[in-house]
Amino acid sequence: QLRFIVHNMEGDRRVAAERMEAEGKMEPKEELQRARAAYFTALETGEELENKKFTYAWCLIYMKDHEEIRTGITLLQELAEIKSLQREALYYLAVAQYRLEMYMLARNTLKQLLAIDPNNKPALDLKALIEHVLRKEGAIGLAVFSGGVAAAAGVALAVGAALVKRR
Repeated sequence: QLRFIVHNMEGDRRVAAERMEAEGKMEPKEELQRARAAYFTALETGEELENKKFTYAWCLIYMKDHEEIRTGITLLQELAEIKSLQREALYYLAVAQYRLEMYMLARNTLKQLLAIDPNNKPALDLKALIEHVLRKEGAIGLAVFSGGVAAAAGVALAVGAALVKRR
């Protein structure tokens, strides 16, 4: 169950995390097959091509296979060029990028979306989640780097002490 909390211009990373978790549990294999068939039919007929492409891309980005997600990203990038679908395409493009742990790209995609629609609550929530992940990764990276520097310093001191003892 998703809960939505309203804030002024800030997102709620917990809401985005819950949404991502719920959507990540979906396994739309059957829907993907229907969407794929409808998309390829629309490619031939031209009927409702943009809507069929969007549905197909949406199904792809919720699959577990990274290649399918990447295919969804490609379709969403194309759809983001269409003004009437731009907001939805950019949001789901950021979702797909997040799912592939492409956090910087996802953040930039959300910047594009929020420039068009600054009050887009799902985008603000996802942005807050991405910022949290980036801060957390930065802290972990800093800790690993600091640990590496401390270890190197310890080795240097040990070597220095050994050299002093030799003299």
